[in-house]
Amino acid sequence: MRLERAVHRFRLQSAHNLLDEAFATVPPEAFLRDVGRPLLARLDDAAELRFATSLLELRLLAQAQGWERVHGPLVVLACAPSDDAVLELIALGLALAARHCRISYLGAATPVDALAEAVARQRAAAVVLATESAALDRRDGAELRALPCPLVVVGRAREPIARSLAGVALDADAPTTPTRIAGLARRQSSRRSDEPSPT
Repeated sequence: MRLERAVHRFRLQSAHNLLDEAFATVPPEAFLRDVGRPLLARLDDAAELRFATSLLELRLLAQAQGWERVHGPLVVLACAPSDDAVLELIALGLALAARHCRISYLGAATPVDALAEAVARQRAAAVVLATESAALDRRDGAELRALPCPLVVVGRAREPIARSLAGVALDADAPTTPTRIAGLARRQSSRRSDEPSPT
């Protein structure tokens, strides 16, 4: 595979050119599944893996331009404080934007207080938290349980974290996950619009 050879040789421009070709044939929301993950699975050198991961993150975020201006309910995306596996989170954000959700992306290792502030300030309709580790301290757990909108947990540790936070555990790779999250966000947004205005 030409892309794999470019990564082996750390040829940045060649890799970008080949990714341009890939994006011309694969929809952005399917890019990680069809191109990115197969590439990463074939790499066993730590430096090559880091190079490829950074390159994929950069290119996926480039595809995300404008997702904060989509007309629809706002979904905040963040990794748990100790996690930095952002590729699946960005791919999920692209799929949500395609389903008319506005995206606020906070990225890797997001402090919970920053996440809570973003949710409150932007009146988010849903939060997606990506976590690979089942470790959250008590204070962070309490703050996440107090979020005023649905919390969806994705990643390897989704089941125990979702249970501890009264959230919803979903598999980021499942084809129905973006639709389910978009539905949660729309219901929350609709519920808010039905609430009487404070006098």
